[in-house]
Amino acid sequence: MKPFNILVVEDDSSMGFVLDECLKREQYTTMLAADGQKAVDLFKRELPDLVLLDLIIPKISGMQVLEHIKAINPNIAVIILTGNATINTAVEAMKKGAYDFLTKPFEVEELLLTVKKGLDHTRVNQENQNARNHSKELGSSLYKSRNSSNMKIMDELIESIASCDDTILIEGESGTGKSLIAKEIHNLSSRKDGPFVRIDCAALPANLIESELFGYEKGAFTGAVNRKPGKVERANGGTLFLDEISTLDINGQAALLSLIQNREFERIGGNSPQAVNTRVIAASNQNLKQMVKDKLFRHDLYYRLNVFTIDLPSLKERIEDIIPLAYFFINKYNQDDDRDIILSTEAAMKIKHYEWPGNIRELENAIKHALILLKDEELITSAHLPLELNQGYWAVRDKNLGLKQILERTEISVIQQALLENDLNVKACAKALKMSQRTLYYRIDKLGIGLPVKVE
Repeated sequence: MKPFNILVVEDDSSMGFVLDECLKREQYTTMLAADGQKAVDLFKRELPDLVLLDLIIPKISGMQVLEHIKAINPNIAVIILTGNATINTAVEAMKKGAYDFLTKPFEVEELLLTVKKGLDHTRVNQENQNARNHSKELGSSLYKSRNSSNMKIMDELIESIASCDDTILIEGESGTGKSLIAKEIHNLSSRKDGPFVRIDCAALPANLIESELFGYEKGAFTGAVNRKPGKVERANGGTLFLDEISTLDINGQAALLSLIQNREFERIGGNSPQAVNTRVIAASNQNLKQMVKDKLFRHDLYYRLNVFTIDLPSLKERIEDIIPLAYFFINKYNQDDDRDIILSTEAAMKIKHYEWPGNIRELENAIKHALILLKDEELITSAHLPLELNQGYWAVRDKNLGLKQILERTEISVIQQALLENDLNVKACAKALKMSQRTLYYRIDKLGIGLPVKVE
């Protein structure tokens, strides 16, 4: 992967050297500019991934440099370097689009963490922009990825095996889209004009498996007043999709093995075999190979199913697809064609960094949730997302931190943000945080926040 390129704008040669060395140790490449004009020229020529910008620099002021940079690339993260004397200017820079600021002197760890977050912000911002620009190309049926390397390989495999007529086993976590992949294989196969019949094995009571699969003759049992074709018969000439096959009991597994081996079946109450021409695709959210070892699944049926196996990656294993998938579902469920719905950068960050234990199905439901709350608006913010996404800290937290450190960092972040939003006015900030000015002053001092504040 190409290293990130960072432009450091600092007229103090000693500070510039320190910043350069710190960044290079983290495998970043750097460019140094000692004045504003050189900074603008370097930015135009090299288009770096992030900018560290001192506000007090010769020729062109840091604020003007920020304006030039943002005019060229609005998505770039610019981190302001400031002393206490210029803190108010730093706040003004934040209002003009700076990502964050560091007050000198700062710890190396704080610098590197802010740079890492800034680069992530820039990357997600760009991903969001690209996904938004190409979202109309996705259609509203089946989203096929061309971003994630895992799914590129998967797409190629699907296209290859669709043309054959062998049995396929699809394994993957719940919500990864196994049924969609099965339908896609059917649509790409020579059987595309035939029926696609899905059986949810988990929903079949053990005593009804054979009647659902094979059907029954009139009079086969009490209540069988007419002949009823089974789903195997309905799938003749097409594809039979057995979802969650791991839930079949031993009798159901035996009946299915006989069908695959002999390509024929008998209706319940019948006495003549019926030939059937159907392709079988099975799916499981369990590891069938392990179930065979544990004697929970027939080994002979497993090997009949396992001619080709597709292992679907979880959503967290294909993070490049998360934001494009979000736009796919936005387009799918947006009822107003004249409304151009987009994700805010903050919402995109939440979506990108959530772990998605429910995979694509959970992402789909999250977008539905957001669209309901969105009403007639067009910008999805974090406030429109489900609560669990707004607990995003738990997905990215530093697991080496104890509870006390976690709470302190969270409190520092909340107070700093409130101070910035209220122009460093303690009275207004205390009101926003629903606490007394005295308590707020105490917490600022106790936590060592170190921001000079305006007092009214």
